[in-house]
Amino acid sequence: MTAGPTTRAAGYLRLAVAAGLLALIFHIIFCNEAQLHLAGTGQSWDAMGKWEQRRLAWSRGPAEMWRTVGRLSPGHVVLALASCGVPVVLGGLRWRHALRVQGLAIGVAEVLRVSFVAHFFNAFLLGSTGGDVVKAWCAARWTRERRAEAAVSVLVDRLVGTLALLVFAAAMVPMAWRAPDGTALFLAHASYPGLALLVLAMATLATVLVLVAFYTDWLAPGRRAWRLLQRLPMGESVARALAACRLFGRNPRYMLVSAAYSLAINVAIVGTFAAIASGLGLEVPQRVLWFVVPAVVCVAALPVTPSGLGVREHLMVSLLALPEFPGVRHGEALALALLAYSANLAWSVVGGLVYLARPGSKPA
Repeated sequence: MTAGPTTRAAGYLRLAVAAGLLALIFHIIFCNEAQLHLAGTGQSWDAMGKWEQRRLAWSRGPAEMWRTVGRLSPGHVVLALASCGVPVVLGGLRWRHALRVQGLAIGVAEVLRVSFVAHFFNAFLLGSTGGDVVKAWCAARWTRERRAEAAVSVLVDRLVGTLALLVFAAAMVPMAWRAPDGTALFLAHASYPGLALLVLAMATLATVLVLVAFYTDWLAPGRRAWRLLQRLPMGESVARALAACRLFGRNPRYMLVSAAYSLAINVAIVGTFAAIASGLGLEVPQRVLWFVVPAVVCVAALPVTPSGLGVREHLMVSLLALPEFPGVRHGEALALALLAYSANLAWSVVGGLVYLARPGSKPA
């Protein structure tokens, strides 16, 4: 069947949008590299005008990116990229498990396709949760009768994954307590206890949300909260979605399987930073990274700046460029954060290519 003018126009529009977003990804990468170049010359990126920043990014960025990657051995690059891709795949499988609890049997290939596309859009929406909007939209398309339940699977999967990462970071505090010279990092530098307290607060909030949504009947049909929600615009759909959370609490296997997926994802996230740090020759104990990385990732996921830009870099520099780690300068700590982000953007490019190949597919 020959595609009509409307279909062709929609295809061209998708192509233009995806190409524009892919160009933006490379622009961000080149800006990262230009900032690293300036850090080595003592100049300030923030002191430059917007057009001057863009000119420097596209004139120096490609060459600097090649030079920076050249500092890493091929083995470190492959290991970092492979580790960075694991969370996308395992995160998709974990989400599929949440969908099955809601009675939605979606194929592995389709779930992974949507996960990669969502990762692509994560590069442009606020925080690392922006792609969840794309996933919720796709999930709602998969079913007409249970759209609320399909959408809530995305929220629950994000909540459980974040809680697992927060608990992981909190559990690593004892390992990161002391520097190699014996200094108690959490007593010598305010950034460490401050970050730990923020992680604890976020973990407490996430735990309360899980307990209320999964294991209480406060949101059950007929209860006061249910009746109040139904009075709001689209309140019935919201009430149905919240009530659907109780299915997760009734399925003990869901939390066990999700915890297993989350543990593997957390190890892979730390592995990405560890591979880059090793390739750069940074003298930071691996046990410190086991706390710093998941804690910084959790805070950067908050919708403060697009994709956590600025938040992640500031935290990595303040936590690692310390006298206790004499081999880590400010520029190198910044390079660690930006290179890890660039590895993440590389998988966003993959997601963009997936979106171009099958922009409007539906599950079988």
